[in-house]
Amino acid sequence: MTQLTTLKQKTHTLNAEIYALYLSYRDARVKWYVRLLLAVAIGYTISPIDLVPDLVPVFGFLDDVVVFTLGIGGSYQLLSKLVLDKARIESYDILSGTAAGSATAYRVIGYVWMLAATVVTVLVYKMLFLELA
Repeated sequence: MTQLTTLKQKTHTLNAEIYALYLSYRDARVKWYVRLLLAVAIGYTISPIDLVPDLVPVFGFLDDVVVFTLGIGGSYQLLSKLVLDKARIESYDILSGTAAGSATAYRVIGYVWMLAATVVTVLVYKMLFLELA
């Protein structure tokens, strides 16, 4: 196998694991504190607000990696094996199927980001011109 094929397989496995965590999060058998741990870990990782700014060399990204790793690792330990196995099977089935669902998901995510950017732009515009008036 070539390196590109190996990289594609590892990427597909990583995507399936992340999607399995999402499906596990939605399962009713999962306790509230596991859901909270997953939400905090993922939310902190994608949030632009950090304890250590990303502009600080090495430590800026290191805090994201540590929080994400501890949150996901802790979630794996706290999740039921049955729930996680069922979610993994479902995620592999969904991700191996048609790509139409993922294209729709990318569109929705793009629209949400555009809406958020528009709201922030309008708020900044109003704040700038309210101070001048």
